[in-house]
Amino acid sequence: MSESLLPFGKGTGQGSGEQAGRDVTDQFVAPAAAPLTVSALVARIKEALLDAFPAPVSVVGQISNFKRHTSGHLYFSLKDESATIDAVMFRPDARGVRFDVEDGLEVVATGRVDVYERQGRLQLYVQRIIPKGTGALELAFRQLKDRLQKEGLFDPRRKKPIPTFPRAIGVVTSPTGAAIRDISNTLKRRWPAARVYLVPVRVQGEGASEEIAEAIGLLDAAAEGFEIDTILLARGGGSLEDLWAFNEEPVARAIFAARTPILTGVGHEVDFTIADFVADVRAATPTAAAELAVPDAAELRRSCDVLGLRLRRRTRDLLEYARSALAGVQRSVVFRDPTAGVRTANQRVDELATRMWRSLSEARRAGERRCHQAERALAAQHPRRLLERAGARAEQLCHRLAWALGRRARLAADALAQCRARFGEAHPRHLLKLSRQRVALRQRQLESLSYRAPLKRGYSITRVKGGGILRSAAEVKAGDLLESELLDGRVDSRVARSRPNGPGGGDRAEKDNPKLFEDTDD
Repeated sequence: MSESLLPFGKGTGQGSGEQAGRDVTDQFVAPAAAPLTVSALVARIKEALLDAFPAPVSVVGQISNFKRHTSGHLYFSLKDESATIDAVMFRPDARGVRFDVEDGLEVVATGRVDVYERQGRLQLYVQRIIPKGTGALELAFRQLKDRLQKEGLFDPRRKKPIPTFPRAIGVVTSPTGAAIRDISNTLKRRWPAARVYLVPVRVQGEGASEEIAEAIGLLDAAAEGFEIDTILLARGGGSLEDLWAFNEEPVARAIFAARTPILTGVGHEVDFTIADFVADVRAATPTAAAELAVPDAAELRRSCDVLGLRLRRRTRDLLEYARSALAGVQRSVVFRDPTAGVRTANQRVDELATRMWRSLSEARRAGERRCHQAERALAAQHPRRLLERAGARAEQLCHRLAWALGRRARLAADALAQCRARFGEAHPRHLLKLSRQRVALRQRQLESLSYRAPLKRGYSITRVKGGGILRSAAEVKAGDLLESELLDGRVDSRVARSRPNGPGGGDRAEKDNPKLFEDTDD
């Protein structure tokens, strides 16, 4: 590179002065490309996507913003925790989806990634879609079952009983399968009297459900004219895909709308279809369905033989009982003396006649008594008698009134006297008199309890000078000052000596020396 730059920047100064310092950056920058149109840009993006995703791609996501267009196309979005992509499924591909596509359903969508030129939006053109974690048919089965159950198509109350002795049976099944042979053999063996009408249909494949529904409607419409009492819907065993025609909604609607009892025998014992839930009775297999549709003629013959034997035995027993009863009647009095009953009846008639005349006489006498009672009652209601009773009643009431008024007057006088006495007792003078009497009584009681009362009878009270009342001679000694209280004053004295009462003392000492105390000046 340094050599290529020498002709333009030699340090020796040789060369033209005009070329010195010329801008040569355009020789190193590519010329700008021409701007693209939007269509061209989108086309190049489509080509890049085709190169990046040459084969169909499968995407796991949750459906949101689902919309079914009137044209039959499905528009929705697939999303996960961090991204969302728009998706579209055109009507030809959407026809193959057997389950209901709805928001929140997690699916695996297979298709190609492309750009919608009109809006320049990246889209996933889905060609096939299946639920994640479960089969499409299983999901479609559960969705249709839940929806029909909510509508009441499985309600046990609307199921019709299967006739015991059908006149004719309509069979809806494939004319070439093993099911029709099993059904035909079973019906001929068990109940050959029933007529069988076969409506051949396809039992699997595209359009099979519509054929089955149409056959059910045809048999139900012709049931009255052809005396069809039971419709038998049957098919042999197979996979879930093989039995799918019996899980279609048209078949369920046709069974529900039928007025004729429908019995299903689809697949094996473990196979359950929507038709089994809607039908009136479900059998495990086509052969079992045929056995349920008709009775067993051999079994009925055996039952008839047993019933005939029981009938003959019962008839023989009744004849024997009748003969015994006839013999008893022949031995009765009626046959030995036929006129005995007549004589008894005549006697009974006489007894009844006597009782009748007696009853009539008693009734006549009772009527006469009632007439006399009514006559007396009528006489008692005569105006004169009523006036007399009214006068007596009025006089009695006057006496009772006078007595009541006198009694009330006496009671009022007594009450007035009591009031006067209460007013007198409440008068101030009377109250004052009573108070004085109570005060005088309390005064007398107080005086009788006072210690001065004994003083009036000549007693005195002696106290130690400056002390309490003297109660014993042992409480003083010679020389103590005493104070004696009399009725009219007090006397002071001094103890000459103290001589308590004891053995050898007492009254004798008082006689020898009557003066025990010396009086002192007050």
